[in-house]
Amino acid sequence: MGNPTNKNIIRVKSYFLRKILIIIGFIFGFGSISFLTMCAKYGDIYDSSGRISGKVTSSKTGEAIKNIEITLKEKQVVTKSDQDGNFGINQVYPNLYTVEAKDIDSTQNGEYQTSAKTIQINASEDKNCDFSLDPK
Repeated sequence: MGNPTNKNIIRVKSYFLRKILIIIGFIFGFGSISFLTMCAKYGDIYDSSGRISGKVTSSKTGEAIKNIEITLKEKQVVTKSDQDGNFGINQVYPNLYTVEAKDIDSTQNGEYQTSAKTIQINASEDKNCDFSLDPK
C-alpha cells in the first residue's frame, strides 16, 4: 500500500478535530437548552421589577374616586382606579417615572384636576403613589 502521505494525515486530523468540535457543540448546546428551559419554567433568574400602587381620593371629602385614569408616562401604561379608588401597575423596572392621575369621566364623580408625581423605582421595589385630587 505505501506510506501515508501528508494529505491523508491532515485529512484524519481534520476529521477528528471536526468530531471533537461537534461533541463540544452538543455539550454546550444542550447546556444552553437546559438553561433556557429552566428560565422559561421558573422565570428570570433575577427579576428586578417592582410595582406602583396607590389610592385616589378627593382632597375635599377624602372619599375614594373610581375610574380615574392612571398613566405611567415612560412605559405608556394606562390603568384605572377601581371602586375603592385603588390602582396598581406591575412589572415596573428601575427608573424615574411620571405617574399621572386624570379624570376622564366627570359625569360619574364630578370633575377633578389632573395631578402628576415623579417617583423613583429601585430594583424589586414596591412604591406607594397616592393621589388626593382637587375638585375643579
